[in-house]
Amino acid sequence: MLCRQREGEQSPQERVLEANMHEDVDQILISEEQIQAGIDRVADTITADYRGKEFSVVSILKGSCVFASDLIRRIPIPLELAFVSAESYRDGTESGQLKLNFFPSGNEIEGRNLLLVDDILDTGKTMWNLKKELMDRGAAEVRSCVFLDKPSRRAVEYDADYRCFEVEDLFVVGYGLDYAGRYRNLPFVGSLKESVITPAG
Repeated sequence: MLCRQREGEQSPQERVLEANMHEDVDQILISEEQIQAGIDRVADTITADYRGKEFSVVSILKGSCVFASDLIRRIPIPLELAFVSAESYRDGTESGQLKLNFFPSGNEIEGRNLLLVDDILDTGKTMWNLKKELMDRGAAEVRSCVFLDKPSRRAVEYDADYRCFEVEDLFVVGYGLDYAGRYRNLPFVGSLKESVITPAG
């Protein structure tokens, strides 16, 4: 026999949707203040390196949108902005098969100095494949800038030209990084509680 939901009582779905994301965080690894200081540092270096050059920032969707938007506002020299879509994670924590989607148009690539921006450099496969594809399509130069770097997870030989922070081999969320599509809007970087990542069973 099915029980009816009483008037004013929340359904399980509603309780999940209204849950405070902060309660799912085990520990804060990088605070808001540390994030801003790290971006300032990297933006100063990029500004010095690209001053007097024409270049484009290519943001890798979806994860880098938060980082890229804060980064470009700290670079006080002319630049253009483009986007590319690459998927390597599905609904869990393990890396899936890389799928490269839309690319910038030809005139945004050919003969241009490009700065690929991503939220995290993990296995390196995404960045390696994107750099190769952009160079094959006529880019003059492709450098890379990442918010987080996990060198312990590298599966191909690839190092970012610029990075804000190095992190240990933890599954992290916040500031653009997600778990199953959620937690991107946390203002800090944190690790999730094991109970959130591992379903009860």
